[in-house]
Amino acid sequence: MFRRILSLAVRSYVRGPARSWVFTSGAMLLLRAIKRVTRKSDVIDLSRSKPGDRFVIEHLDVTHKQQMKDQKRARKADKAARGGR
Repeated sequence: MFRRILSLAVRSYVRGPARSWVFTSGAMLLLRAIKRVTRKSDVIDLSRSKPGDRFVIEHLDVTHKQQMKDQKRARKADKAARGGR
């Protein structure tokens, strides 16, 4: 009985003004599932490592946003040094 009520509710919802939302939501779920399966992931080869080996993982203290700001500031300083506006 519950299954029948649920299927009737879904059918009436899809026939109503929310039809595009149903199809869009379904398409987005499908796209996310495909991306999850096919996304690029970093492959780290640990075949030559032995127990007890140490690895150094480097990380930058500067964010991408800060790098962009620094580059913009450098371009402006170069332009000002050349006498441009």
